[in-house]
Amino acid sequence: MTGQTSEETDICRKGDGDSVSTAEEQRGTELRVAAPGPVPTTAGEARSQVKEVLARYGTETGQVVSPEVCYDILLAVSELVTNALRHGAGLSAFRAAVANNVLRVEVADHNTMAPHTPAGQDGLTGAGGLGWPIVQAVAAHVQVAAGAMGKTISATFPLT
Repeated sequence: MTGQTSEETDICRKGDGDSVSTAEEQRGTELRVAAPGPVPTTAGEARSQVKEVLARYGTETGQVVSPEVCYDILLAVSELVTNALRHGAGLSAFRAAVANNVLRVEVADHNTMAPHTPAGQDGLTGAGGLGWPIVQAVAAHVQVAAGAMGKTISATFPLT
């Protein structure tokens, strides 16, 4: 993948082979690592919060998130936040947390309409429309919950 920053490369790197998987030790227990800080105002700020969560997860569990999984997560976060900024009148909340080796990202905005890919948008025209299908393709599960003041999109990503 091109366009990665050195920080993304550091967080998304492969292990050195010395890491011991603790997946068996983590089953049935819940490790919670949550994103710190205020609601991000850019996709880059959201990615930074997620990278911090992934780094803390790695430190606390000894687990290494594969580069492929890490890049997919950061791509989905970028798409969700960009869509909230572009179509949802901005973010009203952002949360990223790990529990039981699964990262859950929640992006809330001020628009009650569920995301969709407009008819005829195939990505070939350069008019956009690929963000939502990308999120659906890389996340294990995506849920949209609409409320009176907007919606929250939750996406989950297994880390092991």
